[in-house]
Parts: sequence; C-alpha cells; structure tokens
Amino acid sequence: MSCLAEADLWVNGEEHDCVAILLTGAIAGALLLLVLGPRPAPLGPATGDPAFAEQIAEALPDGGAGYPAVSAVRITGNDSVWAGFGDVTPESRFELGSITKTFTGLLLADATERGELQLTDRLDAYLPELAGTPVGEVTLEELASHRAGLPDLGHIDWLELIAEGMAGADYSAFREPDPERVIDDAAAQDLTGRGEWRYSNLGIALLGQAVTRAAGAPDWPALVGDRLLGPLGMTDTQISWDRPAPADLVQPSLSSGRPAAPWVGTGYGSAGLGVTTTAADLTRYAQALLNGSAPGMSALEDRWPMAYGQRIGLAWVTAEVDGRDIVWHNGRTGGSSSMLALDPENDAAVILLTNTARDVTGPGFALIGARGVLPEPPPFDMETIGWVVAGLVTAIAFAVGAARGRSRLSTVGAGLAAVGSLIMWWLAAPWDWAPPWSFGIALGLSFGALVVLLLRWSRVPLLPDRRRWLALAGLVLGALWCVAMLAFAIRVLTLQP
Repeated sequence: MSCLAEADLWVNGEEHDCVAILLTGAIAGALLLLVLGPRPAPLGPATGDPAFAEQIAEALPDGGAGYPAVSAVRITGNDSVWAGFGDVTPESRFELGSITKTFTGLLLADATERGELQLTDRLDAYLPELAGTPVGEVTLEELASHRAGLPDLGHIDWLELIAEGMAGADYSAFREPDPERVIDDAAAQDLTGRGEWRYSNLGIALLGQAVTRAAGAPDWPALVGDRLLGPLGMTDTQISWDRPAPADLVQPSLSSGRPAAPWVGTGYGSAGLGVTTTAADLTRYAQALLNGSAPGMSALEDRWPMAYGQRIGLAWVTAEVDGRDIVWHNGRTGGSSSMLALDPENDAAVILLTNTARDVTGPGFALIGARGVLPEPPPFDMETIGWVVAGLVTAIAFAVGAARGRSRLSTVGAGLAAVGSLIMWWLAAPWDWAPPWSFGIALGLSFGALVVLLLRWSRVPLLPDRRRWLALAGLVLGALWCVAMLAFAIRVLTLQP
C-alpha cells in the first residue's frame, strides 16, 4: 500500500503513489538539466604547435572543460614551443598569481649577495613597527619558506570571502589592506607551528616589505622592476598594484564561464596581486633561471622539508621525480591559474597560463614528465561541495516529509530549507564536478515533493498530536535557513563583476 493510500487520499477516484510522483520529478529534472542546463566553459580552439596543443589537451582534466583560454610553453635549452587554446597568442596577458612569490624569493637571495641583509635576520630589523611582537622575531628565511607560523591572511571575514568567491569578485581581504595595514594585522597574530611548513600569503607580503626597505627602494614594484624585470628584459610583465588591471588582460573567469574580477591590492602585492604577464615574458624568465643568469639563483636551492616529501627554498619548491629535481611554483587568483615547472638537469621548463580558477598544477607536472608528484585532487571542489550537499540533503528531507510527514508545518519548513539550499547551489555553479543533471535531480525531487504535499494537504494536520514543538522547530529552522540563504544570495549577486 502506498503512503498516499495510508493517508486515505483519493483524487478523481484514483490513488496517487507518492513515490512515483517523486521519482518522476527527479527524472524529469535530471533530463531537463541534462539537455538545457549550464556547462563548464569549453576549451577554446587550438592554435600554435599542433603536437604540443594535443599534449596540453590530454593533460587538462575533463578534456579541458572549464579552461576557455590557455597559453603554454615548453622550453628545452634555447628552444621553445608555444601552443594555446582560445583567442590567444604568446603575447596574451594573464594574471600571474602566486608565481609572483618566486620574484620575492629571488630578490631576497639577491639582497643577501649584495650584503643588504642576511637570511637569519629578524623581521623587526627591517620593520621596526613589529618590535616586541611574536612576528617581529621570525627570520626572513622563515617567511620565505612559509615556516614562520603565520596564517594565510592577516584578517579574514569568512562569510564575505565565501560570497566574493562565489561572485567572482576580488577578495576584500587582499584588496583593502595597504602595506601599513598588513603590518598592523601581523602585529596582532600569534604564531602557530613555527618551524613547520604552513602556506602564508601574509608572510610573503611582510617579506616583500622587508626586502624593499633593506634595498632602500621606494616600493616593491620599483624594486622588482629594477633588479629583476629590467635586467631579464621582461617588458611585458606589469605590476598594477592599486590601479585597474591592464586593458589587454585576458578576461579572468570562474570554471562556470562567468567573468571574474582580477585581483589587485598594495599590501599583498609581493605575494601575488596585481601582477600580469605573458607566455613570451615567462619564457625569458624560465630561460634565465635555467641558464643561471637570473639574479638570486640561490633561492632555488631546496633547504627545508615541506608537504608530500618535497622541499622548499626561498619560495621555490623542489620535488624529486625519478632521480631528477623539478623546481616549481604555481599560482591562482579568483579567475586565473598558472604553473611554472623547471627541470634544471635536462635544461627544460613548462609554463601554463589560463584564465580560469581551475588549477593547472597537475597538468603542468604532466607536461614536464613528472605526473603524480602531488596526490590527485579530490573529485569535487572543496569550495562548493557544501552547497551541493546541503541541496541534496534538504531536497531529500523535503521529499520524505511530504510523503511521510504528519505535520504541515514541519513539511513546509523542510520545503523552505530546500528552496534556500537550491538557490545557493545554483549560484555556486559547480558544473566542473557536479554536473547540472545532479542539480536537476534535487530540483525535480523538490518539485515532486511540493506536488505530494499539496495532494496530502487536506489529510495532514497542521500540527501532530504529539511533540508539536518539533514541528514548530522544523518550520522555524527551515524558514530561518531560507531567509539566510536568500540574503546571502542577494549579497553574492551584488558582488558579481
């Protein structure tokens, strides 16, 4: 006997099976979104060297879905080969992201060779504002190797950070702090796990300021231009700290294809903000690193252990693969990702620049013949999995409540919770790992639950005979969740670039 028969419900003389209604809704929703649902941005048309382009496409996950534009170089000695996808050339401009940290590492090593500082110097020797604070005691080499015990950022408003990430906006935690604010934020930090590797944008931002002061430069962009970009002929690399991004920047994007704002900011610039470059310019950079003509080459020497059996120098990471060392760094902003891998023993390098937030670390390793250096990433995006789980759980709860519930109020509460969760799932747009048909299942299941609820409405009491407080609590909690999600969704929409 069906649950609707148990409720003694008949419509037009026919018994309606609630399970059939729910399944029909779920299947219809899945089929609808399978056909009409959104898709990750497709890989653009190939250009450049055909053989290299084919290798890039094979290295990218999911056939390149979510990577609308790619610019890549493979270097062997003085020779290089370029290939791209989308409307790009070797001179197309992309955000560099955290590969910028390698600039700061080279400048630190170069400053030691000039006698301007020592790696073991305390930070407060150059930033006296930090004297008497825990962070003032850390050394420059601890900052460069992420072993100072500092957090990733000085101040984080997690709700705002999540909303900005979903919207594709630049992070206020990066944009708003100027160099003075970064120092103030650092002064308030307690150190956790000093001496152990813990990635910290805050630490590299402080290091950039310390090296700049030791060199007597007016600011970090002037220092990197004078000592690194100029000598290496990297005329295409620009630093737009507190100005709009260059007009020729390839539009950054989320993996869903929605536009994302480029990241700029003065305080965290030396950690990877506001720096844009081209594959052609990074080729000059990589060749200088391979032939040893770049300043501060000692930065590449691995010195301390870090995660996954790798070692770190002054910002540069070294991984041993089949008896050879791969020296590398990656980068990522809200709408771009990058990878630079060097194989000094074979005089080879690989460069990958993309205009999407999808990571390219694994593909970079694959292209340099070092696949498997890092564990395979999980098959889901940690930043969006919560919304998918919430959507599935609340949709199922609504379906169960509609079919088996004994209270209108508690079932309405479950429905409101499902509405809020589905709205956030749609805004999160995790289509690179959670296909649209999965959203269709939850949406169709919720619609089916609404139909079942309406059919049972006159046969179900407003409140159950016992434990009425549970039904009231279910309504209140569901309503609060729905309102909170709607408010958060509005915030995300107002932040979209």
